[in-house]
Amino acid sequence: MDAFASLGGRILDTANNYAYYEPEGEGGESEQTIGRWIARTDRTDMIVMTKVGSMVLDTRAAASDLVFEGLSPQVIHRATEACLARLGIDCIDILLAHHDHSDTPLLETWTTFSDLVGSGKVKTVGVSNYSSARLRELVGLIDKHDLAPLGAVQMKYTVIDRVRPREPALYAVFDADTKSMLHEFSPETIVFAYSPLVSGQVFEKPPDAEWPEEYDSARNREKVGAIQREARVLGVSPSAIVLKQLVDDGIIPVTGTTKPQRLADNLRLVVPA
Repeated sequence: MDAFASLGGRILDTANNYAYYEPEGEGGESEQTIGRWIARTDRTDMIVMTKVGSMVLDTRAAASDLVFEGLSPQVIHRATEACLARLGIDCIDILLAHHDHSDTPLLETWTTFSDLVGSGKVKTVGVSNYSSARLRELVGLIDKHDLAPLGAVQMKYTVIDRVRPREPALYAVFDADTKSMLHEFSPETIVFAYSPLVSGQVFEKPPDAEWPEEYDSARNREKVGAIQREARVLGVSPSAIVLKQLVDDGIIPVTGTTKPQRLADNLRLVVPA
């Protein structure tokens, strides 16, 4: 985080359930870590974005049996207070609904989010992993009931297409139609793309490397080849090209790495020199 801030980075992304999936994880560890960093850092220009709704109720359950906290008004209020405590702040800059939960009416969820904005505990609200249909429904409800605007949308997205989505129910595809719909009906919404570098499984690999089935197609391989050739000409990493393409398309990439130098290399084209 020190390296990220020194490079000009200004938005930290986390969620209340990070990192329950680690061997000793229970959820909340990421927010606690960021909170400790904030306590010793000038946070004036730093934006904190976190998410609620997908805290796992039993972290020992098998992946197929996981039960999430959901997005009822009671859960949202309780989870938001816990986020604030772990982060050690009195207002969350951006709060997202982590995944869609159809068992709670969308109007209830968004009315609660709007109340959090009204109370001053949250500045901006948004969603992550919502389908185009649900986004359209949400934008309509916001307009009809004069609720807090859809400030941000975070989706799994990169510059190549997902040809075989692994978990379509959990990770809705963010496509051209969705982008067009937001541009027309909610033009002020900021779009964030997570996993833009596909966890290093594609863009930095040799042309004949094995790819995850989710992205493996002749068209994608051709596009990645072109990115790699451009990177060689510019003397940067292919990942830097990918992030620059997203930024040029008006999308903010959510990315990270365990190595500060790799972070600097990846962000070389999208942060001030």
